[in-house]
Parts: sequence; structure tokens; C-alpha cells
Amino acid sequence: MLKLVIALVLLAHGIGHSMGLLQVFRVATVNPQWHGDSWLLTNALGATIAQLTGVVVWTAAIIGFALLAAAVVGWLPGSWFTALAIASAAVSLAGLALFPTAFPAFSTIGALAVNAAVLVAVVWYHWVPSDIAA
Repeated sequence: MLKLVIALVLLAHGIGHSMGLLQVFRVATVNPQWHGDSWLLTNALGATIAQLTGVVVWTAAIIGFALLAAAVVGWLPGSWFTALAIASAAVSLAGLALFPTAFPAFSTIGALAVNAAVLVAVVWYHWVPSDIAA
């Protein structure tokens, strides 16, 4: 049961990154203060490259956390878990750093908390899903 709860949290976290895509593609307004720009990339590389970077980052985070959830429940090899967890959290953190106003504040704080929890569990405690009895 605990594996399922962890997998659902990871999947929900991944799906949450879709808010960035919804805003970039103007499907929905998630945060009216954000228009797809990056404090770092927009002035240096232009709005199009900044938005494209956002699309790549948010899509990678969605896919990464969905795969991570699948690894937790055993649908993917357990050997993928650690690398996938670190990469997914790092991509999500990079997106939050590059686009800090992309999401409402409570969503950004929640995303930071999940990313931090994933990294602490995997890097500090060396946690893997097989640590939980089936």
C-alpha cells in the first residue's frame, strides 16, 4: 500500500508540471504574472528559446516522474530507480530555477518539497522501492 501512495505522489508531482505547458501553449492561465519567460534565458537567448526550454524541461519532468512512479510499483526495473529519481528531481529543480514564477507560490513550494524529499531519500538514505515489503 505504501508503494502505491508513493507512486501516486510521484505521478501527481509529474502531472503538476503540465501547468507549465498549459501556460506556454496558452491553454490555461496558471499564473497571470508568467508569460513563458525565464529570468536567465529570455534576455540572453530570446523568448522563443526560453519557451522551448520550458517545454522541454516540463515535458521531461512529466515523463521522468511518471516513469519513476512506474518503477516504484514494479512496472519498470528497480535498477532504473535511483538514476531516474535523481534526474527527474534535477530537471524539475532546474525548471523551477529557470522559471520561478511559472507556477503559483504554493505549487512551487510543493514541487520544491517533493524534489527535496526524493533527493534526500535517494541520495542521503539510499532508498529504493524494494526497501518496502510487498
